[in-house]
Amino acid sequence: MADAIYYELSRYTQPPLIILGTVGAIINQILFFYRKPLRATSCSLYFRALSANDFLVIYIYVLLQWLADQYGFDPTTEYNWYCKGKIFIQNSLYTLSPYLVVLACFDRFCTSSTNARLRRIATVRVASIIIPCMTIFAFISYFHIPIWYKLVSSSTGSICTITNQLYDRIYAIFLVVYLGFMPPLLMVILCSATFVLLGRQRRRIMPVNQTRLRQRDYQLLKMLFLYVASHLICTIPFSIVLLIAVYELPEPSAISILLFRIFILLFNVNFATSFYIYTLGTPFYRYELCCLIKDIHNRIRRMIRSNHNQQVLRRTVKPRVTAT
Repeated sequence: MADAIYYELSRYTQPPLIILGTVGAIINQILFFYRKPLRATSCSLYFRALSANDFLVIYIYVLLQWLADQYGFDPTTEYNWYCKGKIFIQNSLYTLSPYLVVLACFDRFCTSSTNARLRRIATVRVASIIIPCMTIFAFISYFHIPIWYKLVSSSTGSICTITNQLYDRIYAIFLVVYLGFMPPLLMVILCSATFVLLGRQRRRIMPVNQTRLRQRDYQLLKMLFLYVASHLICTIPFSIVLLIAVYELPEPSAISILLFRIFILLFNVNFATSFYIYTLGTPFYRYELCCLIKDIHNRIRRMIRSNHNQQVLRRTVKPRVTAT
């Protein structure tokens, strides 16, 4: 019964996430790359890295998990190397997105600070260094997965799992802290500190050009806050159930396992909704999106007009008559 509930939820919730997440990630990449007001900030670089990682999660984790749930397509039950590699890569990518949001929160905190040293951290050059470092750190932190995960055969079939109970408990606690609670806690702390700094800055009088830049930064900050709020809604249930499952190890109850699997489906919403949160929540992002659409429309019109003019020119120019 529990499995049937999970499979039905997975069948009807994950395909829309895959489609919407794919469209949103592609549009985010185009928009953050081509629109200069978005491209020129370090926070936008974190948003671009976030949408790129979300795209990978959708196809390396969400899609493959959906195929395994609905159609039994799961090579992790057939090849030991695939079992180790898939779990390692998908967990690393799964963890990277929340920490990219944490870095974006830290970037906005530095931007809002009156400390010149902190403000120097919030630059595109620094962000381009921090993002690869964070990516490497996320992958290194899961170095133990290929060691302890293995393909185990039984009378009912093969499964990719952990056989050492001590490591199973340590790994579960590691996930609770590293993935479940640490990113939301850091997001809340950094966002709260940023709000305090913004409250102090409202009392300051700034030149007109700095005011315009500050308005753009406020819009980026609003985008970030909306994403953080959405992330917390999708993450807190997952974190609580994960904590309960760790407490019940080595034999979690059937209800805990069912709730954990269901809340993973909810957690997957984080990787498909950033574009829609930005669009619905911030006039700045909607304006840049409209400008991008207008630019594309104008380019298409110019191409059509140019092709039409060339065709007209070919029809009006008479062919030269050659002497015989």
